[in-house]
Amino acid sequence: MNTFQYHLGIDLHKETSYWTLMDRDRTILYKKNLPASKEGMEHGIREMGVAPSLVEAAIEPVSQWGWYGDMLADKGFTVHLVDVYKSKLIAGTKLKNDRADSLTLADMMRSDFLPTAYRAPEQTRDMREFMRHRAFLVRLRARVRGRVHQILWKHGVISPHSDLFGLRAQKWLGELSLREPYATERSELSDMWRDLSKRIAEHDLSCREKVGRTPQAQLLMSIPGIGVITSLTILAEVGDFSRFKRPEQLASYAGLVSSSYSSGDRVRLGHITHRGSVRLRTALVEATNTVNPKWGALHDFYLRIKEKKGSKVARVALARKMLVLSWHLIATDQYFKAVRPSDSVKR
Repeated sequence: MNTFQYHLGIDLHKETSYWTLMDRDRTILYKKNLPASKEGMEHGIREMGVAPSLVEAAIEPVSQWGWYGDMLADKGFTVHLVDVYKSKLIAGTKLKNDRADSLTLADMMRSDFLPTAYRAPEQTRDMREFMRHRAFLVRLRARVRGRVHQILWKHGVISPHSDLFGLRAQKWLGELSLREPYATERSELSDMWRDLSKRIAEHDLSCREKVGRTPQAQLLMSIPGIGVITSLTILAEVGDFSRFKRPEQLASYAGLVSSSYSSGDRVRLGHITHRGSVRLRTALVEATNTVNPKWGALHDFYLRIKEKKGSKVARVALARKMLVLSWHLIATDQYFKAVRPSDSVKR
């Protein structure tokens, strides 16, 4: 049963936030559009005339929810982060505007129907930002590589080097005769590639230092295929592993569980849901790129699925298995030992 006297629904945007304050009797005590700033928040608190300690507030997980939620908590509010997908299903309304959304959030809290999401602490959010920025730099570098290949294709030139940005390839590329504006573009792209590679290398050095100070990352790295970057990405995106009571819940959070279509006695499983942390799911699937016999039982598992359903399905299944293993390793504080089933039988 909800014990709060007041419920504050906040529809948060980049520059504005719409507040709706409601009491237990569903009486609206305050509603106003405020700037999404410290000054705007303080102005709203003064105008409400209610002690923040008596109020529970709900905000949606937009890009700036972190600092806004932290500031609300510092002012004395009890802050909830909304599970947007579930809340829309429960609300079931086609009316979409700031006032309606704010009112809906307040009313759902009052009725104890508000589905909440994990409000990660500042340290976890900072780690997420660090790892996501590195991934952003890697994507930028990949786009630079693709642009250079386009220049060569437009001139009907095939590179004799497999790595277009190796030392020999860069020398060959610099000596290649190109007309303007392609010659200038080639030079600028080469400079961008070197600059991005330097920045990524600096991030990688920081990642290795972080792993040395993070025992959980070292546990995850005992799983074949999970290295420095993947382990830190998993920890950043998952946050607190203990919030998942079962490993299946963690797999669901990553969108690595099968969708289900049931009618009567018939149950049909479809493709994975893809609902959840796309960054976590992507990191795990990419980790399966290097699967090989040295992975022991994990490699055998991959081969069994591959023979039945193909390599793509096998990689996704292996990604889920690796995530489930991660949950068990963190829960038991143990390292993973890669052995084949046949080896255990011999022993």
